[in-house]
Amino acid sequence: MKLFRIFFVALVLGVLFSFTKSIPLLDDNFLRPPLDISLYIAGAFGEPRGDHFHTGIDFSTRGKAGIPVHAIADGYVSRIRVQAGGYGHALYIMHPNGYMSVYGHLSKYSSLIDQYVTDQQFAKKSFEVDLYPEKDLLKVKQGDEIAFSGNTGTSTAPHLHFEIRDASGESFPLNPLKWIHIEDHKAPVINGLMIYQFNTIECLAEEKLYTVTKTGNDYTVTPTIVVNKSKTEIGVRAKDFMDASDADGDFGIYSIHSSIDGKEFYGFSLDILDFAEGRFANAHIDYAENKMKDIQVYRNFLLPGNKASIYNNIINRGIFELNDTLKHEIEIIVKDYTGNEATLKFKIKKSSITNKISEIPSKGFVKLFKWNEDNSYNTDSLKITIPSGNLYQDLYFSCKKKNHAAGKIKSPTYAIGDPFTPIHNSVTLDILTSNIPENLKSKAVICFRNYKGTVSGKTTSWNGNYCETKIREFGDYYVTLDTTKPAVTILSMVEQNLTDNNIKVKITDNLSGVTKYNGYIDGEWILMELDYKTNTLTWNRNAVPNGSIEKSIAAGEHIFKLVVADEVGNTTTKTIKFKI
Repeated sequence: MKLFRIFFVALVLGVLFSFTKSIPLLDDNFLRPPLDISLYIAGAFGEPRGDHFHTGIDFSTRGKAGIPVHAIADGYVSRIRVQAGGYGHALYIMHPNGYMSVYGHLSKYSSLIDQYVTDQQFAKKSFEVDLYPEKDLLKVKQGDEIAFSGNTGTSTAPHLHFEIRDASGESFPLNPLKWIHIEDHKAPVINGLMIYQFNTIECLAEEKLYTVTKTGNDYTVTPTIVVNKSKTEIGVRAKDFMDASDADGDFGIYSIHSSIDGKEFYGFSLDILDFAEGRFANAHIDYAENKMKDIQVYRNFLLPGNKASIYNNIINRGIFELNDTLKHEIEIIVKDYTGNEATLKFKIKKSSITNKISEIPSKGFVKLFKWNEDNSYNTDSLKITIPSGNLYQDLYFSCKKKNHAAGKIKSPTYAIGDPFTPIHNSVTLDILTSNIPENLKSKAVICFRNYKGTVSGKTTSWNGNYCETKIREFGDYYVTLDTTKPAVTILSMVEQNLTDNNIKVKITDNLSGVTKYNGYIDGEWILMELDYKTNTLTWNRNAVPNGSIEKSIAAGEHIFKLVVADEVGNTTTKTIKFKI
């Protein structure tokens, strides 16, 4: 059914929006550019990024915020989301043909949309809102100014995140380069070849990274690669560059197709994605290499649990067997969307001497978890439950008690699993605690320490005498008490006088994280915007709408109060008198 859907979507696209690369910029029957500046790419469609595929294109605004953003076609605003993280200020427009365009990391909306959003924020007394306006409320015409670019949410620099989604309107992002032509003559770059070898237990594969030699856009590995086992998998370390990109920009790969002795056994291309399949990005590339070395090795084979629908021409999951000692030629063709390609060719043969990998690791594991079965590991103090489908391949699971409870830490620290093994969806972890008084149980938090030593608190509940949470990464876990109130620092008042008509406050929390914040002036709720990256709350008197209580604040002395709470209920209240 999914293959049929993809074929149907492709057919609809072909009929509705015929496109050839000879068109200088866009297919004007459908859309115009979202920006009126030269289009430079800062991020490509489909790049594997931190547990997901990038679902749009990032247009660089060359370090500037506030660039006008335009509707690419007629339509109506179907959704507006404001959040501290994620896309920050985001706008969704539904078009008459059923396609949706999405604009993220905006600094602000155009006046009519901004008025609607602000009214809803005041009505809900919340900066973060997720709104679905009525169809006829906020109509737009092609070219209308709808917003301004920015750096809100989890953006790391000013840019516009732009998406086109298919006729269902939500679930299937499409590659915008089908309509937006970016001049590009740079071929992808291949930096290395990975050979994986295994016997019957695939999760125990041996791997080796080979250096490649470049001639033009052709690459090779010499001499002939000799392997000791028959079952072989390959991966390629590669990246793409574009003419119209930031100077330091490097991007993900649009397509890879691999063959042995002229017969293709693996391929993928990034024309359409499925939001439900985003986490499969962790199986698309070598997760361990990415985490340990910050490099991307694209697997030219499918792990058993990788069910993403971006692949084609797959034979035996991309695994090939060398059943003789003859030389075989492998060809890997790496392409970008505009057709520039790099080719890696090499010869490989099986040695007449076969070395076996041990079927069982020598030490350190407690149980074999099967990727396609429900798995659990229980002791008298710890439980972990991993439903079927949450592992991409079989796993020799390890769990080690590292130290004992002490002080505020109310459980042993457990090294759970291999931190370089990905988990697809959240799985359940329970840790037995001791010596927590009843009045402090609400302060119990399961902490996660990753392989870099960074500690974060997890949303925690009680399951009998166990603290319980959901995890998506292996690493160190323990239970501690969070009894520290959030820290609040006023940044923008000079001798209690309002400066630049705004109030800025930095809010931080040591562990469980800030979940609630509300500001008041003279007892009336005010709209304060949270910057995720700087943990800064801002009230801007000049930015509030006419007629609001904030605009009518008269000259004289007033009282500003801020109430901030973390996830376990620790609350800080800050009250300051100020003058206007």
